[in-house]
Amino acid sequence: VLHWFISFLLGCLQFVLAGGQRSASRPLTCGVPQGSVLSPLLFNIYVKLLGEIIRGFGVKFHQYADDTQLYYSTPNHPNDAVEVMSRCLEAVRNWMGTNRLKLNPSKT
Repeated sequence: VLHWFISFLLGCLQFVLAGGQRSASRPLTCGVPQGSVLSPLLFNIYVKLLGEIIRGFGVKFHQYADDTQLYYSTPNHPNDAVEVMSRCLEAVRNWMGTNRLKLNPSKT
């Protein structure tokens, strides 16, 4: 099974097709191939630890594909919510950097 996974992930090529023009093929150096049935499952396995980190701050979250939405409610202490979310986001940013993922700052 391990050899099958390796063969699935290694040697993949990617290209851009726009306006009937195709770019040169380039090797896929990270991530999983887009459009594969197996890719979402592998991505979910890869980011499983991220959920544990988020839950460690008492923050709730939803994940869909490669998007993660965080939410935290404390109606009587809004300053606490800002502090908790700031610390959680910093931990998420650190984990993502360590694991070769990019956080989109315009969505945070």
